[in-house]
Amino acid sequence: MIKDWVVLKQGVPPLPEDLMLARDKGDVLFIVGAGASYAAPSHLPDFKGLVAEIYTEIDPSMSSAIAAVRAGTAWDAVTDPLDDRQRTELKFFDRGEYDVVLGMLERRIDGDPGQASTLRTATDKVLKRTTTPNGLHTSLVRLGQRFGKTLLVTTNFDRLLGVAAKRAKYSDRSFALGEIPNPSRRTDFTGILHIHGKLSLGKDPASGLILTDQDFGDFYLRRHIVTSFLYDAARIFHLVLVGYSANDSPVRYLLNAIAADERHFVDLKPRYAFVGCDTSDQRTPVEWSSRGITPIPYDPAHGHLALGQVLEEWANILPEKKNAALLRKKLAQIAATDFETDVGKAAQSMLRYVVRRSTSIERNDVLVTLSNTGASPRWVTFVNQLILEGRGV
Repeated sequence: MIKDWVVLKQGVPPLPEDLMLARDKGDVLFIVGAGASYAAPSHLPDFKGLVAEIYTEIDPSMSSAIAAVRAGTAWDAVTDPLDDRQRTELKFFDRGEYDVVLGMLERRIDGDPGQASTLRTATDKVLKRTTTPNGLHTSLVRLGQRFGKTLLVTTNFDRLLGVAAKRAKYSDRSFALGEIPNPSRRTDFTGILHIHGKLSLGKDPASGLILTDQDFGDFYLRRHIVTSFLYDAARIFHLVLVGYSANDSPVRYLLNAIAADERHFVDLKPRYAFVGCDTSDQRTPVEWSSRGITPIPYDPAHGHLALGQVLEEWANILPEKKNAALLRKKLAQIAATDFETDVGKAAQSMLRYVVRRSTSIERNDVLVTLSNTGASPRWVTFVNQLILEGRGV
């Protein structure tokens, strides 16, 4: 049970304070999924959309059947003239087992598939149609700064996080599959880590891709490359999933790996996931909770706008010099707030987090800022009490 949640801004989903404090200590590892690349101007597909576009590229005779299933038609009600293998692929597409579908398709089209198979060439073509990151990528890069370097994990093949990091003048070095360093508390554990492989970017070559059921079996079950990484990471870092739904194939493999480790170790850190669901939807958060993941719910309306807002607001209050002016502005807004109102209570959560993360000098600066902006004595008393609590008084 989370004790305190922090309201960053009215209308923006709150965040667990423990998670925010852990991030400031370098103890959080963000794991980024396809949902981060949906928004404009990136417009890349999710796994389901990727499969549909791959069919358009290499087996267009399936396109209308795939479109019908996506529109809600049951696979066995589709009347397109398909052979038995195509119809079986359509069945698994309808069931959401996209890694299985791609495995079937690759074996049907390529026979003995390799890194340069028709399927993988088509994947490269679909995902390379844009190299333009969006606001989510930029916020995640900012949140992923650890000891002056970028640290992010992604199951995405695209290189948009790296492009965003380079544009923002952060480190953009990337690793994939066997190149990925072992998780460590050391300050040199850094990089944009593509645990399912990556596309080429400029002179940086592509790696293999974990795309089909055979690939997942190889890297998760036989060679344990990804599972070993996750086992270690889950004991060192608070893992935060961004851009996934609970039924995504990558999530299924990720969570199964972590759940298996949980039976053997008691020192796993808390795990979180940003979860898009309507306020009336109680099932989806429970689905994540039952898998040992603390959901951070947000409204998915308007293209998951709220997810971008909460990550941007979080990035804007990180304890960095570039955020100093924004923090002073927030403190001034708090000073003008009635302590006893609902807005005041939300402001208390923000102030509590700021004080708890701060050094003694920074806490004194908070008091000075509040005093200079005419804050009610209640706010000054509140901060002093938080300082005393932090000292164990």
